[in-house]
Amino acid sequence: MNYWLLKTEPDEYSFADLMQAGRDMWDGVRNHTAQRHLRSMQPGDLAFIYHTGKERAIVGIAE
Repeated sequence: MNYWLLKTEPDEYSFADLMQAGRDMWDGVRNHTAQRHLRSMQPGDLAFIYHTGKERAIVGIAE
C-alpha cells in the first residue's frame, strides 16, 4: 500500500464534493510528474486530501 498527498482548491473541488460523489476521477492535472504519480496509484492506496488556499490543511483521507 502506498500513501499519497492530493492537493485541491476547495472552491473548485473539495473533500466534501468527493464524499458526496463517493468515487471520482482526478483530472485537470497538467504537471507531467503529477500525472505519472496519479497513473501509478492502485486500489487500496490511501491519499491525504489537502485543501490549498486559505484553509491549507489536510481535511480527509481517501482510498
